[in-house]
Amino acid sequence: MWKKDTASFEVLNHSSQLVMGILNVNNMGKWNISTVYGDNDAYTRKSLWQQLEDCMIGDDPGIIGGDFNCILSKEDKRGGKRFHLSSGIKDMKLFLMNNDFHDIGFVGPSYTWCNNKDGTSRIWERLDRCLLNSAALQNIPLAKVHHLPRVASDHAPISISLVEPQKQNFVVLRFEDTWNSYPATWNIISKA
Repeated sequence: MWKKDTASFEVLNHSSQLVMGILNVNNMGKWNISTVYGDNDAYTRKSLWQQLEDCMIGDDPGIIGGDFNCILSKEDKRGGKRFHLSSGIKDMKLFLMNNDFHDIGFVGPSYTWCNNKDGTSRIWERLDRCLLNSAALQNIPLAKVHHLPRVASDHAPISISLVEPQKQNFVVLRFEDTWNSYPATWNIISKA
């Protein structure tokens, strides 16, 4: 973000659970961006939803990403206690619905957190995610979230790709020294 002629970021709000700001990108306009570290306690996490709701207003594209410390369905968990629809999950789902944010899915491992215990004590959960509102999805329809491998942490990092990578067409050129002895070779090489 040091190249002010390309993009700029202004922090508008911050707390122990989020950093929220406006990202201005020259060719993409103004974006609401929030990074999240949701509290483990569902009651404390209620303030996160209120802060996000207060910040993510208007019709600007918005992206929220980070560790929400909340799963949304039984598919987001393996091991441990059985899934039940708690008030924390209901709060997050209500925020998503009321504010037009969508989980766009992911590529990679199913879970982003592990308690690192052995055997039947091991628990896997998808706590980290990236959410986009409809305006963001219209601007970057090929956005893709990647769950990266866990290395030296209980959490897996996530990344979001905003554009489809361009396929590069490589031409393999082989040259044999013996071709130097054929006069026609130079004409073929120059055409290639």
